[in-house]
Amino acid sequence: MSPIFEILLALASIAGVFVGFGALVVLSDHGAARISEMHSVRAVVLIGIITLVGALTPVGLGSFELSDRVLWGWSGGAFLVLIWFSLTHSTNRPVLLTMMRTDLKASLFFWLVLEPPIQIPLLFCIFGTFPQHAPAFYVVAVVVNLFQCALTLVQVVFARVQRLGDGSP
Repeated sequence: MSPIFEILLALASIAGVFVGFGALVVLSDHGAARISEMHSVRAVVLIGIITLVGALTPVGLGSFELSDRVLWGWSGGAFLVLIWFSLTHSTNRPVLLTMMRTDLKASLFFWLVLEPPIQIPLLFCIFGTFPQHAPAFYVVAVVVNLFQCALTLVQVVFARVQRLGDGSP
């Protein structure tokens, strides 16, 4: 197996742990969680699943012995479509719009700091820009997406600790 595929499998495993932890947070909530917490938990699960699928896509396609150009182009396209589908899905639009209105710093961080290092490398893969670096570009996109999931998970945990520390339900 290619070393890059081994890296992607390891990243998929980490994403799976985040998905499981996010689901565990929901199941272990004995009080009434705030709506913002539930949106964040949903985001952890969603980003984790997208990262998991994104990490596994080239591994699965690699079994067809495609050329590198096709493998990384199709994988990049599938990952980017999955990301944009989740961002524009009708269940996420209200959450994103609310975040933009209520927490401008978080919105700017999301759109200007986290999304470009995910989406630009995927565009490089899709268009075959610097083809010798396509696997590295793809791994960068997966790692930053995983970081986004971890950051969201940390926010969930901090919000939960703060809520329980305040004595709120």
